[in-house]
Amino acid sequence: MRILFISTTFPDATSPARGTYNSALCAALARNHEVHAIAPRSFLEAVPFRLKGKKYQLPVELKEVGISASYPTFWHTPRMMQDRSGDQMWWSVQKVLKEAINNFQPDAVLSYWAHPEGEVGVRSAHHAGVPSAVIVGGSDVLILPKLPKRGERVRDVLLQSDTVITVSDGLRNSVIDLGVNSNRVQTIYQGIDPTVFHQNESRAQAQQKLKLNPDLKHFVWVGRMVPVKALDVLINASEILRKQNLSFELHLIGDGPERPRLEQRVAELGLTEHVLFEGTIGHDQIADWYRAADLTVMSSDSEGLPNVLRESLACGTPFVSTDVGSISEIADPTYSILAPQQDEKCLAEAINDALAESFGRGATQYQARVWEDTAKETVELFERLNDQREQNIESEVKERIFPPINEPVGTR
Repeated sequence: MRILFISTTFPDATSPARGTYNSALCAALARNHEVHAIAPRSFLEAVPFRLKGKKYQLPVELKEVGISASYPTFWHTPRMMQDRSGDQMWWSVQKVLKEAINNFQPDAVLSYWAHPEGEVGVRSAHHAGVPSAVIVGGSDVLILPKLPKRGERVRDVLLQSDTVITVSDGLRNSVIDLGVNSNRVQTIYQGIDPTVFHQNESRAQAQQKLKLNPDLKHFVWVGRMVPVKALDVLINASEILRKQNLSFELHLIGDGPERPRLEQRVAELGLTEHVLFEGTIGHDQIADWYRAADLTVMSSDSEGLPNVLRESLACGTPFVSTDVGSISEIADPTYSILAPQQDEKCLAEAINDALAESFGRGATQYQARVWEDTAKETVELFERLNDQREQNIESEVKERIFPPINEPVGTR
């Protein structure tokens, strides 16, 4: 099967950690199928990058599994007319997409994020005459539908896509609540790469590799620094822990528009020795941080079912998180504690409690799902959609050749 994948959250050689869950899915698909990715880059990023004479390239490890990719520039109006961002992305990338459709000849189009990528995915699939599926990740169906005008575009995408893939049952219910027929919404859980995320090294070995102080407790946060991640809450919880004389380091792994403000906030609170900004780190290196950590922590106001927590558990590290989205679907009292959102006191208390040795033992028993399972279910879904499409075409042809006979009763 040839699958055309569309998403802005897809890595390139200079940003290998961007959308690692998408690259992992595509890599798993590419082991038995053909995958071509269209990864638009905002002009705010792409223009300065290209003016330096640079070109976006696929990471070597994705090339090695046979994936190909294009990185067209996405021209849009920043922070304005976001309900038209689907039109703007389509206008920006349609030439590249049409070339890909003509040359690659996909059997299906898969997009990640309902809007604007999902809208472009639906249009592309219609142009190619193949089924479309959009993967929703969280905020795209939990927050965007509440926005004036843009919410309508999100609903249109969900209704027009042949199927909607959710990464949790909680998100599936949210999509159904938006008016999508339950038969067209399927939960396909994400996976982990067991060759990367495993427990073959001890915490002491991982800490030594990363040159971390073994006398301190180490907490790891992984993600993109944007407002919905509510990092202020985690930083405030860190201040509480410091006042309680806990010896610790919080390692923030990732980057984003909020970073400068958060760095200033950490400095103002005198937490620079406790809260460390580690920047963007390669996906394979993140596993070392999970193994080195006593806890993985998360303070988001909204989430789907973040793979960060599954990767952490696969490395034998328990987690503390706000009780949002579908996180409760993988939470277990033997290896995790959930805290109310926007409550730094409860979050600090949960972090303290989760340092008990029993939580570490619980995490080592976690059975992780692998990406090959996710890829297999995704392909099976597309195969069913293609079968249905062919049956519908056959039915339409038969109706045209043999039109129904509507004779009045008693005419013979």
